[in-house]
Amino acid sequence: MPRWPEDSRRRLIDAALTLFDERGFAKSTVDDIALRAGVTSRTFFRHFADKDEVLFGDDDDLLPLLIASLADGSGPVGAEAHMRNALLVLAADLEPRRDSLRRRQQIIDSQISLSGRELAKQALWQQTVTRTLVERGFPTDQADVLAAIGFALFRRSLHAWLADDHGPSLGERVSDALTRVRTVLDVTSSE
Repeated sequence: MPRWPEDSRRRLIDAALTLFDERGFAKSTVDDIALRAGVTSRTFFRHFADKDEVLFGDDDDLLPLLIASLADGSGPVGAEAHMRNALLVLAADLEPRRDSLRRRQQIIDSQISLSGRELAKQALWQQTVTRTLVERGFPTDQADVLAAIGFALFRRSLHAWLADDHGPSLGERVSDALTRVRTVLDVTSSE
């Protein structure tokens, strides 16, 4: 029998989100989170490097999913189709978790240090995506631009989806954004 419950990681994430909602991020400690989850602080640190990482822990499962969708040789090879496929894979994985993602994003948006950590993590992901696209045959400069566009599109779609309970799904927003990016590039200033 394990020394700590198998669902400790999930319980720690849930406890942290609840405490961050109740007390605020700054006033919630690792000890508070561990106590609320029914585990020790040592168990907390087996799963997370620090309190901030609780908010980004699920991201560790998303990057391999994204990379697998990009590296899959049976999929589309055109840039737009390739990006659409990868971003829709991410959207499908995130859609069922809307409520917890919304709570998470509100906490991140409330702390400049967390927003910075989110952007730093995305920058690392973007480098990984760029390398994967290069391995798929895209020239480095194009792969870098595609990764940047993909992240910007997805981030904008995700934030709009989290803010709007009655609008289109995340997948629909991503598809629409991919279609609209061409028209944005064709727009001229009205000045």
